Order: sequence, then structure tokens, then C-alpha cells
Amino acid sequence: MDEQVRDILHGLSANPSLPDHLRARLRARLPDRPAAPPRDTAWHDEPDVRRAADPTTPPAEVTALLDHGDTIRWTLAGRPDLPLDAQERLAADRIPGVRADLAANPCVAESILRELADDEYAGVRLGVAHNPSVPLDVLTRLAESTRIGPSLVPRVMTATDEELRLLAASPSARVRMLVAQRTALPADVFELLLADDDIRVAKGIAPHPALSADRVRALAARHGPGLFRMLATNPHCTPELLHHMARNATARRTYRAVAEHPNTRAETLLLCLGDDAARRWAAEHPNLPTDVLVALVDDPDLARHAAANPSLPVEVMERLITR
Repeated sequence: MDEQVRDILHGLSANPSLPDHLRARLRARLPDRPAAPPRDTAWHDEPDVRRAADPTTPPAEVTALLDHGDTIRWTLAGRPDLPLDAQERLAADRIPGVRADLAANPCVAESILRELADDEYAGVRLGVAHNPSVPLDVLTRLAESTRIGPSLVPRVMTATDEELRLLAASPSARVRMLVAQRTALPADVFELLLADDDIRVAKGIAPHPALSADRVRALAARHGPGLFRMLATNPHCTPELLHHMARNATARRTYRAVAEHPNTRAETLLLCLGDDAARRWAAEHPNLPTDVLVALVDDPDLARHAAANPSLPVEVMERLITR
């Protein structure tokens, strides 16, 4: 079967608007998928690895297993019942991956987390930052020394209102950015972050569903193209603003965010089709003009995405399956 034909058929199989009678015909045409290769589980069959992973293994036996190889120690690092002496040994392990798994273990002692927060490897420090049990003072210190990025940090997600106020008032924009990722915020913290002049904080608050369309527009005017990509993920972004951002984008990722937004209208999607990265999302958007969509089915790079578009006319679907 021709590769483009295969892409079209698989695209149609993912199309939510494909009528049932055509879906039945499609199943008959789709080639059988190759069986997945068998998963290599050889290392799971080692007795010591099984004992290390077994939650019923007694703590004393867990400590004894520390001398049984790298794979064993790596397995042990994630156990919730690690004795303190085992934690201390793993915190000094020569393999960064072992230390990183230990750093992410929510049952590790605070003293161990504080030690691992100064680890030379960023992956270990990142594990501490994402540990639900990390002390706030350690987290704020890590925000300055480690690229945590715009991500949901478990400790911030469980912070009390008073802790959130403390973090939102931090002189560090990287700390304030962590708070801005959280959707559930006290009203005063939300307003404080919304007024923040640092674009890193603005990027965190930009997708917040509590922002009105007017406030989304105000953020776009205040911060400019550097904020467009994140604003384009906000559910209250208007078609007019999406078009403005696509016309004035300075970063290619803005086009993809605009092409994915349900409010993006046809003329804006045509702009997104001109970007190599965004065109596949534009091809799947239901607001794409029908004539353009039908033409994209013949594009080798976009055939699968156009076939998955729920706005593809039924008669075109039928013709593609028959063909």
C-alpha cells in the first residue's frame, strides 16, 4: 500500500466525524498493524532486582542489597521505606541517576533532600525541586541555581495560601514564576502576579482560565510578542487577538499555539499553514476553509492530518476510502 494512502486511511480512522458506515468500510481497508516487539524484561527476572522492588522485603534486607550492583541500587532509590542509613549511602552513590531517583522520592528524609539540593548534577537538583516533600526554603534556593522551568511543582501545588503569598512576594522572579503556574490562587496573589512586570511571571499567568478576554489583550499589549505563544493557550483568547499575534509573531512556536486554539479563524489558519512546524495543526483545525482542506489531502506531508480534520466533507471521506 502506498505510504500516502496509508497516512490518509489512518487519518480518517482518527476523524471523529467519520460516519459509522464509512468506518466499517475503512476497517476492511486498513492494513494490520505489526505486532509490538516483545519487551525486554530480562533484568526484572534477576532475583535480587525482584527483592529490591518487592514492597514486602524487610528493611534490614533492603540495606543488605545495596552491595549487589548498580541496577539494584537504582531500584532501591525509589522505595518508600528506605532506612536512613540506606538513604545516606544512596545519596553518595557514584551514579547520578541513582541520586536523582532518590532525590525524587517523597519519603526521603529532609536532611537527605538538603544534601542532594547541592548536588553537582542538575538532574539530581531537579529531582529535589519536584519532590512533594521539599522544604520551601530549599525550593526557593533551587529556583535560583537550577532550571526548573515553567512547570507545575508539587510543593507549590500543595502550598497553603500564606505560603503562596510568601512565594509571590519573593524578590526572585524565578520563584514568583513557580507560583504563577498554579491555577488555584488566592485573589490577592492572582492580582499581584498579574501586575508583575517580569515576562517570566507573565508567561506563567498568561494561560490562566480566570483571565478575561480584556485582560488577555492587556497582557499582549504590555509584554508584546515575547508573550504571544503563552497567551495563545488561554481559552479566552479572541479570534481577533489570535490573528494579531499570528501576524506579528517573532517566534515560530507562536504559530503552533495559534493553530491549536479552537477560536482561531480561517484567515489566521492560512497564516499558520506557512510555518513548517505549525502547518500540521492548522491542517487539523475544523475552521480551515473546506477548499484548502480538501487540497491538503493531496499533500504528502499533510495528508494524514487533513484526513483527520472533522470538517472534511463526508463525500470526500467516502471518495478517499473508495480510492
